[in-house]
Amino acid sequence: MGRRRVLIALVAMAAITIGGLAGCSEERAPEPTVPARELTGPEQARLGYAEELLVQRCMERKGFRYRAQRPLEGVELQNSGFVLDDVEWARAHGYGSDVGRKVEAARRDDPNRLYAEGLSGARLAQYRAALLGGPDSRKLSVDLPTGQRVTAELGGCQAQAGKELYGDPETWFRVDTIAVNLLPLYVPQLVKDERFADAVDAWARCMRGKGHDYADPNEIDAALPALLKKQSPAAARTTEVRLAVAEATCAHSSGLAATGERLEREYRLRASKPYASELATRSRLQHTALAQAGEIVGSLG
Repeated sequence: MGRRRVLIALVAMAAITIGGLAGCSEERAPEPTVPARELTGPEQARLGYAEELLVQRCMERKGFRYRAQRPLEGVELQNSGFVLDDVEWARAHGYGSDVGRKVEAARRDDPNRLYAEGLSGARLAQYRAALLGGPDSRKLSVDLPTGQRVTAELGGCQAQAGKELYGDPETWFRVDTIAVNLLPLYVPQLVKDERFADAVDAWARCMRGKGHDYADPNEIDAALPALLKKQSPAAARTTEVRLAVAEATCAHSSGLAATGERLEREYRLRASKPYASELATRSRLQHTALAQAGEIVGSLG
């Protein structure tokens, strides 16, 4: 399936997501008091590709082959949130099964993985140390808003690439890890909000009117694999797209999409206040890195 209902799913799984290791320099401009706008999908993709290009250059300097991988087009990764609400995306991708197959094919045909698998034992160890660092790599840790502690090792060309983009790795690791782990602080309360529950009920009524009896979008997630498995590929594709389009259409007509977005902003703002400084730092670093990314892609891409 595609990236969908990420906010609820992350809380249910108690997931801990760690971004790429990179950072800021303490000597840079003072932190703003309010974070700038969030980066768009294409901007995030540009940052990721720039970092890949820096890794490629670093690995080549160390005598290894490495090919920077371009991320999927942003339009293919739009499917996320409490409910699928992009009708055109749903019409093109359903729930993202086609995107999932493309991701799997890219993983299977990844030239860097294939290259590494062709190396001898000693050479492979050298490759991994060059890319990720060795036993002496710097270890970082951060306490999450949930009370959990996340640790990571920092080394090799991946760490160097991140440092070129963001500066001091420890600062970026801290602020980025905190930012991407705020969801468990507020989503459990959000989904119990009466306004959200009313919108879900309205969505379910709309879906029943279209012949799809599901109490909430998560029921579709649970039922879809078995539903599609029973059908031929062509029939499964038709079923997936029809159901996805109905969900997205009802997301708008019922008000669930708008209510979810409004409540998410409200609850996230409240939960974020104790971490305003970290979020402002992260935002500043991302926007600074974005400007550098354009130059990197232009010169190395």
